[in-house]
Amino acid sequence: MSKITFKLEKVSSALTSKRLYRASVQSAGTVGHEELAALLADRTKQDAKLWKYFLDVLADEVDDQLLQGNCVKLGRLLMGFAIRGTFANEDDEFDPATHQLVATMRMLNPLKSKMAAEIPENVTSGLSCIISSAMDAVTKRSSEIIGTHRLLLQGRRLGISPDNPDEGVWLTDQDSGKTVATATVERSDSQTIDCVFEALPEPGLYTLVVACRNGARESLAPAIARIKGFAVK
Repeated sequence: MSKITFKLEKVSSALTSKRLYRASVQSAGTVGHEELAALLADRTKQDAKLWKYFLDVLADEVDDQLLQGNCVKLGRLLMGFAIRGTFANEDDEFDPATHQLVATMRMLNPLKSKMAAEIPENVTSGLSCIISSAMDAVTKRSSEIIGTHRLLLQGRRLGISPDNPDEGVWLTDQDSGKTVATATVERSDSQTIDCVFEALPEPGLYTLVVACRNGARESLAPAIARIKGFAVK
């Protein structure tokens, strides 16, 4: 699933009589020089300070080239300037009061071909996941688990990042909401989760909780799905 997400905002009724929405791409954060230098150092096994110096020099040179009227091809991006605003006749000069010099950026291949495969995710209403069934992996009985400790979940948008403590499968007390057992996820994709509990609580009814992002960015809170009255036998 794409890590590019967007939210929908209603278009002003002053602009259209139809109920239309425009997409606003959500930023996961900003990668600055320090962070980028550290990432490049890790990728190339070179000194981060050297990469920081290189990036600083590169940024200065890109600035100079753009201000000299050149376009700059930087990796898979083409950078340049454009002018906003209208002119009354062919002899009009640039007027800072009505015109604006803005930076432009255009994708080049192979980034363009990579982006063609991306399907951004709509997170206007937040992330969501749906459990269609939760069954003992051995007996196949629904909404219960026995001494085998193995559980099979099926549904939609169920992918879990096993290394993220905010995501996973738990049993909680129905009254207090306190976690009483945590499962180890052995396999998961968008439709299935296989997991096993090392230890189960006393027989009774509990709430089964599933928290997952299904590949969405970690800056978003996980989607939560619950099944109340889940039986431990």
